[in-house]
Amino acid sequence: MTLTFDKNAYEALLAEVQPQVITSEEENERYLEIVEELMACKNRTPEQNALLKLLVLLIEEFEDEHYPLTREGINSLANS
Repeated sequence: MTLTFDKNAYEALLAEVQPQVITSEEENERYLEIVEELMACKNRTPEQNALLKLLVLLIEEFEDEHYPLTREGINSLANS
């Protein structure tokens, strides 16, 4: 069974969450909580999957910028 993407349902999710580029730790934490909720859903809809992917991209961008791994940090992780 192929699930179709419901644009109206996705727009409703976007209106509820209002995702945007993360500029603070508080926003990052909020999106992390939403991601955890979505990950806990056993039967995510295609619209929820799309929102999940979007939030993960935003979180990764924020964390890459604010918590960069240095070569020293990477080496210490590899040796753990």
